[in-house]
Amino acid sequence: MELRPKEFDLLVQLAASAGRAVSREDLMSDVWDENWFGSTKTLDVHVAALRHKLSDRARITTLRHFGYRLEPPGEG
Repeated sequence: MELRPKEFDLLVQLAASAGRAVSREDLMSDVWDENWFGSTKTLDVHVAALRHKLSDRARITTLRHFGYRLEPPGEG
């Protein structure tokens, strides 16, 4: 599967905590940078792209008002 650099970095962060919730703030500071001043909408766009590329390999669940969780196929 071909991933853009930020998609790869995001997947690494989610995979490192597979099955556990990761906050939006942690993802933004780890993947982009703690000094990121842009919109967090970029995180949503990258998660959407990853969901499409992962399709049936794994699932990224949105945890409303918190963040995301990477789940292996068949779980969640």
